[in-house]
Amino acid sequence: MVDKASGNYAITCKKLYLQFMEKELNTQSNDGKTYEIKDQLDPVSIKLNHEKFTRSFGIAVQTKGNLPKIYGIPKMHKNPIKFRFITGAHDSTLKPLSIEFITGHDKINRFFSIQNTFRVVQQLNTVQNRRSEIFCADFSSLFTNLPHNLKEKLYYLIDLMFKNAGSEYIVVQGTNVRYDRNNSSTSGRSYHKNDLKGIIEFILRNSFAYYGGSLYQQHKGIPQGNNASPQIADLTLVEYQYIRNNIQSGHPLSFSLNRTFRYIDDLFHISDKKDEFIRITTDMYHRSLTLEQTNTDPKESAFLDMSIKVTITGAVQTSLYNKTDDYSFSVVRYPHYESNIPISMGLNTLHGEIIRIFRNCSLFEHFLERTRQLARYFLQIQYPKEILCSRLYSTLNKTPAISLKYAVCNNDICVHIIEKL
Repeated sequence: MVDKASGNYAITCKKLYLQFMEKELNTQSNDGKTYEIKDQLDPVSIKLNHEKFTRSFGIAVQTKGNLPKIYGIPKMHKNPIKFRFITGAHDSTLKPLSIEFITGHDKINRFFSIQNTFRVVQQLNTVQNRRSEIFCADFSSLFTNLPHNLKEKLYYLIDLMFKNAGSEYIVVQGTNVRYDRNNSSTSGRSYHKNDLKGIIEFILRNSFAYYGGSLYQQHKGIPQGNNASPQIADLTLVEYQYIRNNIQSGHPLSFSLNRTFRYIDDLFHISDKKDEFIRITTDMYHRSLTLEQTNTDPKESAFLDMSIKVTITGAVQTSLYNKTDDYSFSVVRYPHYESNIPISMGLNTLHGEIIRIFRNCSLFEHFLERTRQLARYFLQIQYPKEILCSRLYSTLNKTPAISLKYAVCNNDICVHIIEKL
């Protein structure tokens, strides 16, 4: 499978793949190796331990749970090509416990990181500074190098969360989560704050996986592929967050550097004090966390699904960015018209993509260009033109914000798009 392009598969040279895997599994830093062979341990005992701990919270376990495997998927958008290493299995014995942690984590107000680019676009629309420069980076070692003893950072946040809520417990009932001050709930599963800490500890300390017939244990980092890994990674970085450790309210730099956004391990910053921001972040995060800059032009960058550019006037232009555009091959993105997937699902995807393009594109010509590309792709996979046009009209009518943003009526937008298909 190709990274960032699910449903697409790459044929990899076996020798090259093995070289990458061996290098990953044998990488060693000053803090020791990330993975260690544990063939002397009994896999059955490990699975039983996972199930016993999971059941202790009243959580149903996998009927035929297994330990995951370590594998790599190629990142075709990188030059040279790299691999993303995953520790995962659809029937992992830790999956039920991890999903439960995700549900409990949803009670946290995640103001410290973004969930999508909507808030980023709103902030960038207010930028008007010719000296503005962009710094975009990712934490390349978060999932492999972070020492497990830094879990204390997570515990601090959990304590703070419950303290602010004036509660000691949370109750999970299906997908609903609420605080419970006195553990008085008679429905759902109740967790003390120390239970959540114990779950984090257990997930980190009990990450086992197979590779090449050997059993490995991950001693550092966050298991990439575990259901709860994104949430654990997010919370880990929060404690290092800039506003708490370096810039308190009233600091002269607090306003200058406030246009900083993080999505899990991806970081974006724009200001006329970029070098100062880089210096502060270098001092702020743990030495094991490496910030790897991803943009080469200080005036341009791609962040998540958005392309960002500082113009000569100082304003910021945004447009849609798709990593698969950088691939040297055609990527299968949506279901074929004659596939077994209901046609309505494909058309609903078209509707959602048009909304995403509209939200990310600040200029009308960029919106038109991206929407035409989308429509052409659907034509290539045999969707009738009249059906596409009908859904386009429907989307525009249901989303009046599109015509308001670009000051163009719906009929004219449709004409501009359709006439060049």
